[in-house]
Amino acid sequence: MNFYCDNLPFPEVVGKIERVKKYVHGLACPLVCLPNIHPKAGLESPPQFVAATKDTIVPQLSAPAMNCGMSIFKTSLSRDDFSEDFLKKFAKNLRAGVQPWIGRWRTVLQWLGLYKRPETPYDLSKNELEDMFRHGAPAALHRYQLAPSEDANIEYGGCVLSEEKKAINLNDIVPRSAWINARHEMGYNFGGNHFLEFHYVEDIKDEQAAQAWGITKNQILLFYHGGGGHATYHLGRYFGRREKNTWFEKFALFWLKLFFHFNSWDSIKNFRTRWHAYFSCTPFPEVPLHTREGYRLMQSIKIALNYGYAFRVALLRRIIDAMPQKNTSVSFLWDAAHNSIMEEEVGGEQLIVHRQDAVRVFPGKPVMIAGFNTLSYLGIGQAHTEATIHSATPSAGKTILRFEKEGKSKPDASHYTLVSKRKEAELRKEPHRTSEGLFAVTQELEDAGIVKPVAYLRPVGLTKGH
Repeated sequence: MNFYCDNLPFPEVVGKIERVKKYVHGLACPLVCLPNIHPKAGLESPPQFVAATKDTIVPQLSAPAMNCGMSIFKTSLSRDDFSEDFLKKFAKNLRAGVQPWIGRWRTVLQWLGLYKRPETPYDLSKNELEDMFRHGAPAALHRYQLAPSEDANIEYGGCVLSEEKKAINLNDIVPRSAWINARHEMGYNFGGNHFLEFHYVEDIKDEQAAQAWGITKNQILLFYHGGGGHATYHLGRYFGRREKNTWFEKFALFWLKLFFHFNSWDSIKNFRTRWHAYFSCTPFPEVPLHTREGYRLMQSIKIALNYGYAFRVALLRRIIDAMPQKNTSVSFLWDAAHNSIMEEEVGGEQLIVHRQDAVRVFPGKPVMIAGFNTLSYLGIGQAHTEATIHSATPSAGKTILRFEKEGKSKPDASHYTLVSKRKEAELRKEPHRTSEGLFAVTQELEDAGIVKPVAYLRPVGLTKGH
């Protein structure tokens, strides 16, 4: 199976791939284009894409929001427990713990210290935020009074910092914007293409794996796409010059970044390296890992990853608190980043793997592939995943929409998803379509030995909006 970016149908994607090949000199193996690769404006690299370099970090090979990710939660609920009334109550409870949107200008006043945002029970103190930068999910599990054992169902245990925890100088890598905003709105982000969706298990394909994971037919699971939160937003934009900003954001960020990166004599001595990495118009600037600035950049990536895992732990707390039936148990089945930059062993060599909208596959662990008003897929990672640099696509949405446009899938009148939007008083019914697009994506990964199917999930309810 060829995942090496040949014969791609999208000129925009081909153009971006060619730019990567032209400008990134540290590529250590062929680029990987996963089955659902597609164009997306504002990103230097296309979604569903993986690149590995030798001893260089290239932030633009992943998205600016590090550790946007995927979570799947298992519950003690069954399909019969779900109803319109259930979703209305759940959505109301979930939104009750959310602050009003403060807007751009109050955000500026907050940065200047002239406005203090009202706090909620999910907000963090500065010390708690520091703990989550250093310790990731375990710190969040403690903060939100959840079982410490939950970290076993998060990749890397929800923390990618080891011996660096004590030595790391957070003030050198965390901008003021992140210190202020990252304390708020922990675990709540359903805007854009982010969602929290209720599914029931429609069909089990691997009884042994399902039993080991505690999954049964008709059980309610929740599927989440999102996260990162405020800290990852700011860290990704301060440590790189990114396309995905408005003109106002680019103007403001230039001055904020200038003050942040060059606020001491020591940093000014490193002016050329930092300017090239974070300000210049050079496509895909590479920062050598084994340098002072490379170490600083990698630390910023790792604390962003830690914060992202902690963010989705906060979501678990919110889900439990929002359940209409207060004795409902909810826990992680699996949680993984789909935007990441990690040091990993590939083919016996230590490389830096950049994933853009792609999850790492671990043998024996869950792999989640979201549909779009179709079935979704729950698979199990296999041992031989070198063809994709140990990666899989987290979604099949663009392929599903393309199949619908080409007449390869049909409306499915027998199923629909109830959609709750914050600004709409009544639930909306979104009809399903048949799942040929999902199957096309998962079949490629199965044929290559990347994953095996465990279960198909049917969506029944969705929450959207801030």
